[in-house]
Amino acid sequence: MSDLMSNPMSIAFQCPNSIGANPEDKINKSPKELDFIPTVSSFKYISILLSNGGQHEIQKLIRESDPNKIGLVKIFTLGWTIHITDIEYAKSLLSESEHTIPKFELPPKIPFSIVFGNGILISNGDHWVRQRKIASPAFNRVLCPDIATECTNEFIMLLNKWIDTPVDVLSLTKRLTIQILGKLAFAYDMKALDSLEERPYFLNLFDKIFKHANSPLFIIFPFMNSLPFERNIEFSSLVKEFDDFIFKIIEQRRLKMSKAKNENENTDLLAGILESANHEEYNYTNKELRDKPKISNINNYGITSSLSTSKLISTSNPNIWNDADKFIPERFINPTKETKNNWIPFSIGPRNCLGRNFSMMEQKVVIALTLLNFEILLPPNAQHLDEIPLKKTFVLQPKKIDLIFSKLK
Repeated sequence: MSDLMSNPMSIAFQCPNSIGANPEDKINKSPKELDFIPTVSSFKYISILLSNGGQHEIQKLIRESDPNKIGLVKIFTLGWTIHITDIEYAKSLLSESEHTIPKFELPPKIPFSIVFGNGILISNGDHWVRQRKIASPAFNRVLCPDIATECTNEFIMLLNKWIDTPVDVLSLTKRLTIQILGKLAFAYDMKALDSLEERPYFLNLFDKIFKHANSPLFIIFPFMNSLPFERNIEFSSLVKEFDDFIFKIIEQRRLKMSKAKNENENTDLLAGILESANHEEYNYTNKELRDKPKISNINNYGITSSLSTSKLISTSNPNIWNDADKFIPERFINPTKETKNNWIPFSIGPRNCLGRNFSMMEQKVVIALTLLNFEILLPPNAQHLDEIPLKKTFVLQPKKIDLIFSKLK
């Protein structure tokens, strides 16, 4: 026990085969080596997922399940998972070798796995190393502020049609992101900023797919994905349509590259990956290329358990962040050493975010140009002045939040 407490990152590795073959044992009892870790009620967790609750409710449940604040909790969902909520533990975990701490491997038949395939986001081992080696230089070559500026100007033109009118900020940012990614990643115009009245084809298609893939019911009960439900049939059709769309872009880009006079004409992410894919040592298939742009299981002694970090909780630690629950962006103007060391939105270690530099460039361009043109206000009847309501999705997303863009006087 003392060894585990002194080295919490190695917990999942030290679990012997203490789970019985009876399925009920897997649900009702965790490995005895994990007894010292507080348990999150699976019933309460699943109830939040199946209700209208969001990430705030989930994180509150996790915090309350660790009254002594040891920085670790365990929960049974698709297997026993250890959630790390202490920032120092999290940094220790994230700094480990990708081979020592592999990522959580989702069951192959659930919708999320079908959509994201075996791309760099969720792959492990040599396959992940191979993809990372290809993608890294490709990401570095797309740091083109000119295209981000061009797309942001389209965004500003769209906002000029909705001056002083409340608009959903999530819808706006999705459109802008899709437009920038389309041009920078694929050299393809997604038509995402043409109008707010009509949803762009790609965004509409992806939202439908993601809504099904993110359904808690189908994640908690994976067998339901194999049943001949109408929504399963529709999901399969949508995924095929999505694949056809992506494969078409890949083939069009291959053709255009073959006609290009020199490599300098190919400045998008897909072009960089395609050029690397032409090298004999990599030899990528269209399926692998399809999985790539869509940007931790420990199997030991017969036990499937995993480690994950909870960044939302670790960034709410009052011992590190004064007024942690308040929106105070000024805290980053002259950050303390603790603030710098404990703010890791792009993660750290070998699996840090590949798109960090791309994201920072994009944010700087978008924020600067938007604030040069508009004053951004909350509507008078705004319901989210004190807290931003979050969806219960794999990525942090706000529920509907309206903002008003007014021309600068």
